[in-house]
Amino acid sequence: MKKITLLPTMLLLGIGIFYSIQKLNIHLFEGQNNWPFLLILLEAFTFLISGHFEQDASAILPGIILAGLGIHFHFAGKIASWPDHPAAFLFILSLGMILTATKTKTGYQQGIIILAIGLFLHFFHKIIQSLTIIENGVNFIETYWPLLFIVIGALLLVLRRRR
Repeated sequence: MKKITLLPTMLLLGIGIFYSIQKLNIHLFEGQNNWPFLLILLEAFTFLISGHFEQDASAILPGIILAGLGIHFHFAGKIASWPDHPAAFLFILSLGMILTATKTKTGYQQGIIILAIGLFLHFFHKIIQSLTIIENGVNFIETYWPLLFIVIGALLLVLRRRR
């Protein structure tokens, strides 16, 4: 007999809760009828809860990414200190990878590297402003830093293929 997963059950439950809140005019908080809340609710139910009960570690990463995107888009305009640039997406991705690594006991390095890159990008302008001595080289670095990631990624790909 095939294993019946909880994914469709939880998906229907999440959609039902979202639209019941709207149709019954239940007001819990501001922004509950927006698509970011639907994204948070669906991903919490579909991936995180069903993955937890089915002991499926592969559901953690997509659940965290999609719920994190919902949380990000919900709070982006409401909290002044909320990051509204690509570093926020790297934080979400690194959180998902680290939480997946805690369940699988492998892959911490990738999550920590992405977190470090996100922190670097988040504080990049503050770091550059504090380095007024090398102001001329800063413009060069600010223009061409993405190429450094391309070179590092290509080197890692070549080294991985040699193994």
